[in-house]
Amino acid sequence: MRVKRFVGDNVTDTMSKIKKDLGPEAVILQTRQIKEGGFLGFFARTKVEITAAIEEKIQPPLDIAAGLESLEIAEEHNRHINSDVIKKAYEAYRDKENENTWKNEAKSELTEYANLEIKEMHSILKEIKGHLDNTDYQIQAESKPYRDWKDYLTEQGISSGLSTNLLNQLKMKLSDDEWKSSDAVISALTNEVSALCTNTTTIRPRKTKTLVVAMVGPTGVGKTTTIGKLAAGFSIIERRKVALVTADTFRVAAVEQLRTFGEIIGVPVEVVMTPDSLKEAIDHHRDKELIFIDTAGRSPQHDLHMSELDAFLKKAQPDMTMLVTSVTTSFADQIKVFDKFKPIATHLILTKLDESYSLGSILDLLVTTNLPVAYLTNGQNVPDDIDAATSEKLTRYVLGKGIQNG
Repeated sequence: MRVKRFVGDNVTDTMSKIKKDLGPEAVILQTRQIKEGGFLGFFARTKVEITAAIEEKIQPPLDIAAGLESLEIAEEHNRHINSDVIKKAYEAYRDKENENTWKNEAKSELTEYANLEIKEMHSILKEIKGHLDNTDYQIQAESKPYRDWKDYLTEQGISSGLSTNLLNQLKMKLSDDEWKSSDAVISALTNEVSALCTNTTTIRPRKTKTLVVAMVGPTGVGKTTTIGKLAAGFSIIERRKVALVTADTFRVAAVEQLRTFGEIIGVPVEVVMTPDSLKEAIDHHRDKELIFIDTAGRSPQHDLHMSELDAFLKKAQPDMTMLVTSVTTSFADQIKVFDKFKPIATHLILTKLDESYSLGSILDLLVTTNLPVAYLTNGQNVPDDIDAATSEKLTRYVLGKGIQNG
């Protein structure tokens, strides 16, 4: 056994030194408060001294499974040692507190000093005990099935924090026997995820008034292709009167692509250059049930571009503004995009689901943005590779079963 003394300014500082030097399995042997420095007993600084020990580690066996089992047994043994030693130390200092208080009752100044010392020591021990209790609770909570399921969720792309929240919900609902059943856990997990995916809404054209839908988002997320899919679906399949308007004059290819879509499906396409001409194009097509507006991809880091987009939308006054975002974009970047488009976006469209193997970040996006999801796209084929978002479909994608079974 390796024994070492550590000194720090406070408990947290000293415990960090122990963890860094000896590791989290270190055993607390003794804790006390000491004075360092000063002159003739004055101006000394109060320090925390903790004596800790660690068992020398044995070379793990070649049998990996047996090695892991031995490690778990050793960890369990050390946790018991930690708990027993802290409890004994805590009780000893409580006895010391009572003894010192009794002996020094007649000496008011010494009593006050002693009580102060004991209270500080009492506080130190409670803090250490709290550290240990939290560690014990975490270890108890993260049993092997718990860790296995958390690994599964994070592998799907769900953040560690959201994975923990989901599993903690399950722990309150499942028995120990149910935790051992994969079917029971996946069923309960599916219910929890599904409950977070219920915020969905699709486009519903109306006969009495034109519905104006604008598509916004950064470059390269598939806005123009998505408009083509939706326009084809509503025009050909649902027999709705549709018009397309593009304000994406930054890309010639986008204009030509939308014109081609319009010719194929037989709907008018107008190209506008200014916010006023956009307003005129919308007024011109008030006889249509549905008008789709394609906007230029805007960098959320470019304030001028965002201001120009805002000017177009103020003139258009769309009924729905769909923020189109690609699931292949990192979650951190998706949130930055959302923060910039949040003042104008009313719904989400998630694209390129076929290009990612881990779609769990969708759940983090839904929880963080709280915007209803309208559509999901999973390919380039027009008008086929698009689905109306539902709780069931989102849940399958999040849990890794979307492309296989969707």
